[in-house]
Amino acid sequence: MTDTIENLNLKVSGTNGDDSDDKELSLEELSLLLCTDRVRMLEEKTRKEFTELKKRQSEVRFLHKLLKGINAATDSKGNLNLNDYPDLQELLEQAREFGVDTPQDKTKFSREEKECLIENIRLTTDDLNIQNEMQIQSITRFTNERYESFQMARSILKPLHEDKINKARAIAR
Repeated sequence: MTDTIENLNLKVSGTNGDDSDDKELSLEELSLLLCTDRVRMLEEKTRKEFTELKKRQSEVRFLHKLLKGINAATDSKGNLNLNDYPDLQELLEQAREFGVDTPQDKTKFSREEKECLIENIRLTTDDLNIQNEMQIQSITRFTNERYESFQMARSILKPLHEDKINKARAIAR
């Protein structure tokens, strides 16, 4: 064990199965490679989660728009007649695709039926918001792990760098 840490080399084989990509890597290079790979993997996961979150957020905005439209189309007695609002009918059809439990081909709703419809939309919105909160927690966790990976790389490389500086100073004397 007379070798210093910087002289420790590891053989890394190529991924294609032959030895054409074999490389000798120092501990410093290997640690950088591992940290870089980890950071890239976490970044990819974060982007994927963020894309899903944005999609779900747009669904929530859509359902809020639908609720606003239903409230605006309600008459003074609390009834809803979609025959006068074809665009609202289309929105209701789209909401069915998002998982909202709505009666098919029904265009007239009494006060009670309309309240049930609104409650179904709100329940679906709440479910989507809960999923969003869980996904935000995942994104936060991935972001924290990325930061920790950066810190780990720094904590590995700093002693190696200081060792090199001390050796250079010793040689210069």
